[in-house]
Amino acid sequence: MYNHLNKDVNRALLSLDSALCAWERSTGYESVLILREQHGFVHRSVNGKPGVPDDVVDAQLVQFINK
Repeated sequence: MYNHLNKDVNRALLSLDSALCAWERSTGYESVLILREQHGFVHRSVNGKPGVPDDVVDAQLVQFINK
C-alpha cells in the first residue's frame, strides 16, 4: 500500500477502510474501494483491507462484489 501525498487524504482512506471493515463484520456486507488519481496514486481495498496485489485488475475486484 502506498501513502497518499496529502496526509489528510491518507488519513481519510485509512479511516474509511477501518470503518468499512467494522461495518462488514457486523452486517456481512462486502465492499470494494478503488481510488485512482491522475498522477498514478492508487488505493484499492476489499472488505476494508488494503493491499490488493497489483496483478488483480480493477474489473476482477468489481466482479468480486457483484457475485
